[in-house]
Amino acid sequence: MKPAREHLRCFVAPAAWQGAALIVDETEAHHLVNVLRARIGERVEVFDGAGRTGCAEVAAIAKRGAELRLLEQNFQPRPTPELILVQALPREATMDFIVQKAVELGASAIFPVLSGRCIVRLTPDQYAEKSARWQRIALNAARQSHAAWLMHIAEVQTLETLFQTLGKPDFWFVGSLAAHAVPLRDALAAARAKTPGRAAALIGPEGDLTPEEYCAAEAAGAVPVSFGASVLRSDTAAFYALSALRYELADR
Repeated sequence: MKPAREHLRCFVAPAAWQGAALIVDETEAHHLVNVLRARIGERVEVFDGAGRTGCAEVAAIAKRGAELRLLEQNFQPRPTPELILVQALPREATMDFIVQKAVELGASAIFPVLSGRCIVRLTPDQYAEKSARWQRIALNAARQSHAAWLMHIAEVQTLETLFQTLGKPDFWFVGSLAAHAVPLRDALAAARAKTPGRAAALIGPEGDLTPEEYCAAEAAGAVPVSFGASVLRSDTAAFYALSALRYELADR
C-alpha cells in the first residue's frame, strides 16, 4: 500500500469512526485541505487521540467538512508510565510553549495550577477559554509529533486543590532550590527501581513557589529535587523535568 505523504496527518474524533467512512469536522477539514493541501484520492494518516491510528484516503471534500475512506487501522497502547506535568501558570506565551513541548516530550497530562506567586491571574470564567486554547495547541503538537494519544489538559485549579485532586502518583517530585533537595538523578534512580505507573513533576511559576507551598507539596508526597547549580526558568525546568522522566522511566 502506498504510504501517506509524510506530513499529511489528520485527527478524527473517536465518535466519527463509523466503519470505513470517517467524517472529518469543519475545523480539521480546513487544516487538511487548505493548510496541508490534501486532494481527493490522496492518502492520509489518521488518529483519534485515544490510541487508534490508520491510513485513509480522501474521498470527498465539502465546504463544511470532508470524508475519508479508512483503508487500515491499528491501535497503540497508552505509553507507560504516564508522565504528568503540574505547572504553576507562567505568562501566556510561555504556557503555550510548555503545552506544545510537553506533547512532543510524551506527557500524558498537564495540570495547570494557580499558586501564590503566579504573575497570571485568572477568574473562574476564564478557565474554560484557556483550556480550549491549550487543547488546540496540544492537538496541533500531536499532529506534528505523530502522537497516538492526545495529552489531557486538566481544568485550571489552585495548587491547594491540586493536592486533593491529583491523587497520589507512584512517584512525583517538585523542582526546588532548597538545601535539602536531592539531585534529580538520585531521585529518578530510586523511582526507576520501583517501575512507577504514574510519575509527575511539579514546576513553580516565574516567581517560584512559596515556602508554604513547598511544605504542602512535600506533605503530599512530592520529593524536593535539585536540577543542578543553575537556576532554571519555569519553562526550561518543565522541559528538563519531562525529558529526564522520559529518558529514565519511559524510553527503555
